[in-house]
Amino acid sequence: MAHSQLPIEAFPAWAAVNSVEFANAEIRNIEGKGLGLVAKHDITDVGHDASSSQAIIRIPQDLVLSAETVEVYAKIDRNFKQLFEVAGHQSSRIDIMLYLLTHIIQSKEASSNTRLFASTSWTEYIKFLPQYIPIPTMWTNEERQLLKGTSLETALSAKLSALSHEYNEISEQVSDIPFWRDLFWDTAKVEDWILADAWYRSRCLELPRAGHAMVPGLDMANHSQTHSAYYDESSDGDVVLLPSSGSRVLSGGEITISYGQAKSPAEMLFSYGFIDSDSSVKELTLHIAPLPDDPLGGAKLRVYNGPPTVRLSLTEQGVQWNNPFLYLLVLNEEDGLSFRIAQDTSGERQLVLFWQDEEITDRTDELETLVQSHDLYQVFKLRAVAVLEERVAMQLDRISSGLSYGVTEQQQAANQPRAECMLAAETLRDLETQVLQGVAEALENEKARLLLDARVVTYLGSMEDAQNEQASGPAANEEDDFS
Repeated sequence: MAHSQLPIEAFPAWAAVNSVEFANAEIRNIEGKGLGLVAKHDITDVGHDASSSQAIIRIPQDLVLSAETVEVYAKIDRNFKQLFEVAGHQSSRIDIMLYLLTHIIQSKEASSNTRLFASTSWTEYIKFLPQYIPIPTMWTNEERQLLKGTSLETALSAKLSALSHEYNEISEQVSDIPFWRDLFWDTAKVEDWILADAWYRSRCLELPRAGHAMVPGLDMANHSQTHSAYYDESSDGDVVLLPSSGSRVLSGGEITISYGQAKSPAEMLFSYGFIDSDSSVKELTLHIAPLPDDPLGGAKLRVYNGPPTVRLSLTEQGVQWNNPFLYLLVLNEEDGLSFRIAQDTSGERQLVLFWQDEEITDRTDELETLVQSHDLYQVFKLRAVAVLEERVAMQLDRISSGLSYGVTEQQQAANQPRAECMLAAETLRDLETQVLQGVAEALENEKARLLLDARVVTYLGSMEDAQNEQASGPAANEEDDFS
């Protein structure tokens, strides 16, 4: 059962009823972008601030959907309070998504004229929001296959698993509440939770005081690297859209904001459903697994302060890789790395990491800096480069063997991947291939340089001598025993 929708032509009436001021903007269809904001009259920056009466748009504080909004709603609606008490209070994201899910359920029940929850301005506003957002979590299975070999392949699989787990957990949490148990059995679906997540990720803003929040009307603004406007909070808590410094928008021109200046192509596609063609950012994030023969691999994963990833990028200055986890990965006990079990003041046992007998449990992301003073630093660096080189080669192999579709009418008619998904996946694959190839070349050069380092040569020579002695030892013993 789909939730009911309202045409965008009805939005001005909703805005007027809810005191949303579109002083110099209106919502229109933008070619190639869907809905967006355009200027009613010429806009020029004249030094407005958040308290200015000349804001392009002004949205009242009580319309902003934040964690605080959800807390207030739980005090008003007893049915929502039941859900919020058992499943909420985890994060702003979960709280806001529970609120959205509640309104989706109400919208799906609208045809029966059943009022399940207290009405809010969002009861009607979500009917203006699209039921499909072009982010990969809402792609079909065939479309998701297009991302095979890209950095999104693993991230997307993990995200879908997490969303399914979250939904099932909520369903279990409300199983003892008859009202909600029946709704989750008859009306709510995991697809509704995925839609709520898509709305949240693609439309959520970070406000100076309210924090992560969704702002009706303002969330219709599209992104641009050369954005013409920015959002802020006024002294009374209203959210305002103001002209960016030096900007000028002619009447009928699009008003844009920035979703973030430093997001990678994969991040843009994952969260917003498109790749910014004007962005100069070329980077990707790869997951790094512990070495298969490392007995400390599991402990390293548990103690590391962050995800086990490496960020690769191509910039005007050349190739860069940010790899604090790699150094933890390649160090071992012989080098001076050790783990111990400690007991805190509350009696809890915890894993503690030491480097050269100094505790560094909370400094794992500084490990590369910490090992630079070690005599074998260049050896450690060679190990890290070798591991990363192998991981990059593996990713290049996967991305080159990934699926690719041509765009034909027959395929679209046969329910094959949509053209926009094919284009986005191909663009991502091309950009990430450029990064991987550039990094692979740089790693090869770096490895060659390190292999010429005097300390590396000495270390590798000593390791070879030790291996030769170990290999010859048993043979000599066998000859003595035989004779």
